[in-house]
Amino acid sequence: MKLSARKNRKLIQQYPFVHDILGSRSLEPLGGERVGGQIDDLTIRVQKADGDLMFRRAHNIGLAGDNGHIFSLKGPRNGQVGRCGEYIFAIDASGGILNRVAWPRNQNERRGKSNLYAWSVLWAGRTTLANGELGYTKPICDKVAYLVWVTVEAWHKMTGVAAAPFGEFVDRLVEVTIYGAPDCGFEKLQEKSNVYENLHLDSNTLMNAMLDNDFDIISINGQLSELCQSFQDDVYFSGMKEVLDKGNVRGASGQLGPVKVLVGEMCGYDRVQLEDGSCWVSFQLRPGAKNMYVLGVGGTLPQIRRLIKTAVKAWSEKPEVRAAFKADREVSVL
Repeated sequence: MKLSARKNRKLIQQYPFVHDILGSRSLEPLGGERVGGQIDDLTIRVQKADGDLMFRRAHNIGLAGDNGHIFSLKGPRNGQVGRCGEYIFAIDASGGILNRVAWPRNQNERRGKSNLYAWSVLWAGRTTLANGELGYTKPICDKVAYLVWVTVEAWHKMTGVAAAPFGEFVDRLVEVTIYGAPDCGFEKLQEKSNVYENLHLDSNTLMNAMLDNDFDIISINGQLSELCQSFQDDVYFSGMKEVLDKGNVRGASGQLGPVKVLVGEMCGYDRVQLEDGSCWVSFQLRPGAKNMYVLGVGGTLPQIRRLIKTAVKAWSEKPEVRAAFKADREVSVL
């Protein structure tokens, strides 16, 4: 949607601080030196803050000092590569910008900041503790009326050169989500939110936790392993693998209640993916191994726990679900 679209104009008029945020020339990626602050597509949403926001982290990629990029193998972005930058702002009742988090922009900046969550914007002072972790001072919760999350993407034509993938600039997209204070207020929201319930998990988060010796996330990883063990014992080695092995193709699929299941062989490895509308998880079994392990994940721990338990319950208690799980030549497992 264009910046000048009626809906955007109305929301910017209602929340004038959006104009100030969009006017910041430090909202990377800019797309190119001559693009400046150009916005080709703008989306503005309004909702209440929740615990998941408190533990949200920016996924910056392709910014200065980072050689990464985002891409799509199908759809309108096929043949394009993009950069992405994310930001969170604290806004007071008069619409002034109180604070902004300096998220790590690349791998080097990330070191020592893996525990930098969105709730840190509610603190105006930061310091490095003796153990190397971040400490927070000067709380501003009582002054914050809104939190604003901003995602900026700049897309380019793909050059096909791995060392320099960004070609001609295509467009720049900005998404702005305005979070109003919950009924309990921002201070109480931070207090009652926690990493075990609200952190969105992905492979990078789990890997960095091992490098940073992050006890909480390492503990979460252990719980994921236990859930994986439950799935392999009660589902995969209890009939599902047999369907794959006896089929005329090395792929199978089915629906375990609301959970979609894809099973296949990738380079000799058995792979399973479970997904629903809120999250996904994949497991893998090495050739000759007796135990599966978590390969990839996307969602909070409660979401993934519910996903796996739902699949196990459906497989164990509903014979018709097992009967509907069939070989599938078209299956694709990520």
